[in-house]
Amino acid sequence: MLEKNKIIEIWHYNNEHNISDFMFPLVWDIMFNQMFISNDTLPLIEYIVSIIENVDIKDIKGKVKLLPKDLPQHSIIDASSKSDLLITYKNGKKTIKCILEMNSSRIMVMRNSFYAFKVEMGALEIKNGKYKKAYNTIIVNLNSYNHKSEYLVETGVSRTDFGKIIDDNIKTININIDKALNKRYTYFNNQEEKWAKICRILSTCNIKVFERELSEIMSKEKAKKIVARAKELSSDDKYIRLFENGEEDNYKEIVRNTELAEAREEAREQGLEQGLEQGLEQGREQGSKNKALDIAKNLKLAGISIDIIAKSSGLSIKEIENLS
Repeated sequence: MLEKNKIIEIWHYNNEHNISDFMFPLVWDIMFNQMFISNDTLPLIEYIVSIIENVDIKDIKGKVKLLPKDLPQHSIIDASSKSDLLITYKNGKKTIKCILEMNSSRIMVMRNSFYAFKVEMGALEIKNGKYKKAYNTIIVNLNSYNHKSEYLVETGVSRTDFGKIIDDNIKTININIDKALNKRYTYFNNQEEKWAKICRILSTCNIKVFERELSEIMSKEKAKKIVARAKELSSDDKYIRLFENGEEDNYKEIVRNTELAEAREEAREQGLEQGLEQGLEQGREQGSKNKALDIAKNLKLAGISIDIIAKSSGLSIKEIENLS
């Protein structure tokens, strides 16, 4: 997989020579987020779900939904979720929530496991004084960092020391992208080969390769819609500056720690005013004023609207205008 500096070098070369083949790879967290908020990407998500469930794509079509509550819709910083992608689908009588995460470090995998348990606990409903299962939870970690695992795909559930399954309601699937891109790697089965295709789609910087790989798993018309989205994002100055100037951490800070927005959502869904108060308190405890100002300064330099920064950071418009 190409290093960030090499990707920037390719972008500059293509820009200088008016070559339109470049796209930011989807392994970049911001690109991953912004690509998958659109329903145009559902054919790709359906294909991923068919791999997870190990069934024909025909059995999945029309059964997958993006959960709209969690991800930014238009703005680069308008985020309320701690998850990269949260979807739900039907498998027989079961309703399953699936979390897809693009990870750049081991610590993110640990965070994702905690988030999976949080989602799972939200799935429990009480009926007649007893807990009733509402849905199962699957977390897919698409790992964009190099680790020494000898396997492309690793699946885990809760087990005892002797291998007995305690609980399979939460399943974790780790996908090693670097292993998938290794041409010397021998696939164990057809499922691994399909995951390798997904990894190639996520990792390429070439729009033609991206379109060719997509066209092999969906109609050309649907592939072109996804390609158009990738082209749009890859030519947006805001994303280019974020990628080139190393401001991704500031974006993640907002995406990962928007406790206020999350609390509002909980209060709206559950009718609990205390949810908002708890969220406000968590937000106050999470970060200092200086950190908020630093993030706002970088976003302002990236050309983000002052109104949007104020809404997301909690800072006043005057405070943001005074930043230089």
